[in-house]
Amino acid sequence: FRSANMASNPLSPVVVSTDGWDMSDHGPRLRIGVPKKGRIAEKVAELLKGCDIRYTKPARLDIATAKNLPIELVFLPAADIAMYVADGCVDLGITGQDIIRETGLPVKEEVTLDIGACRLCVQWPVKNGFSNVKDLLGKRCVTSFPKITKEYFDELAGNAEHGTDIKVLHGSVEASVGMGLAECVVDLVETGDTMRAAGLDVASTIMDSQAVMISNPNSIHQEMIAYLKKRVVGYLTATKFYYMVYNVHKDNIVAAEKVTPGKRSPTVSTLEDPSWKSVSVLVKRSEVQLIMDKLETIGATDILVWDVRNTRGFE
Repeated sequence: FRSANMASNPLSPVVVSTDGWDMSDHGPRLRIGVPKKGRIAEKVAELLKGCDIRYTKPARLDIATAKNLPIELVFLPAADIAMYVADGCVDLGITGQDIIRETGLPVKEEVTLDIGACRLCVQWPVKNGFSNVKDLLGKRCVTSFPKITKEYFDELAGNAEHGTDIKVLHGSVEASVGMGLAECVVDLVETGDTMRAAGLDVASTIMDSQAVMISNPNSIHQEMIAYLKKRVVGYLTATKFYYMVYNVHKDNIVAAEKVTPGKRSPTVSTLEDPSWKSVSVLVKRSEVQLIMDKLETIGATDILVWDVRNTRGFE
């Protein structure tokens, strides 16, 4: 993935970005491996935009150079990103926790991204004749996660010999039961629509998974990794909260603070009328309607809610 702008040229001028980073070709740029397609690729593109990583991906190329930071984006299959990070071919990567566990590679998990939430499940036919998941021991199982699947059945059997035949397929494994290839599958379940369409149901959940940002612990770009991590955390916080302002009588301020405790505590100021207080606070997006209902009940007025575009300094 080496590109012309990564070549060292001591005679080239130093170009500094608005963020203060050296944008010239004096050394290698930090590389980020991102999914080139699949269920989380679009969400990752939104994340990069929210973190103000500006780039244009050339047609038919799987590499793009950021315009405002010394970064290169490498577009890879999500299942391969952990390997590229572990081997140092890229410094950062975005992939699923299921992939990290399956590969067992020595990468550092930096941030969970709240993208692509799903479960890795043992699935069996709705009409299966089984009464317990242990009934699957010694049967045939199709999966794209052979390591995790073996660990699961080994633990289920108490590490005794069980003879479960684990077959590896890549792609849609749900059809394998209906085609007679296996009695069960181990695969990711997001909405469950594909699973139900194949006549399957969840027998057991092995693990929850979501997309995470991972790094190579030996990368030479630790300062930039920490800088980007702050951007990612700030953007993710902004996507979870609204900024709310309202007025409430001083006699009801304690009740109001119980409804809106905020991340650390609300900001309370006195209005020109000393009997009234103005409260500014962050509230969870998922709870904003319920919070407004409760505030109205205790007499709050002039309740306003704004989008939060970005944040810093939140824990």
